[in-house]
Amino acid sequence: MTPDQLIFDYIYQISLNSGYTTYDHLPLENENAPYPFVLIGSVQTLPVVTKNAVQGQIVANVDVWGDGESRFEVSQMMNDIFIQCMQPVRLGDTFVRLRIDQYENQIIQDTSVPNTVLNHGMMTLVFNLS
Repeated sequence: MTPDQLIFDYIYQISLNSGYTTYDHLPLENENAPYPFVLIGSVQTLPVVTKNAVQGQIVANVDVWGDGESRFEVSQMMNDIFIQCMQPVRLGDTFVRLRIDQYENQIIQDTSVPNTVLNHGMMTLVFNLS
């Protein structure tokens, strides 16, 4: 399995194990997704090729969506996933470690759905591969 898929699956499993409703796509209207939920979004590989190995970084974007009443819960869910990702782990043949100094997060109010206010948490997690 590729390192980006290993990271995707790792974060997805962390979210599920935490009891969060988790998707690999933005839920469709007919899926009736309950708020709050986690979306494991894009994953980008930034390889660095050395003489003996391929190393580098994997950048994963994770979104937490909540209704207008759940800003605190969105924040807690984001923090929980971040804390769990801080643990260095071996995924397959790859050792990964979160770059805490490159962690970014923000929560915005989203009003793109008519007559609805949503809380949209966005995290960027950067992992070193070795």
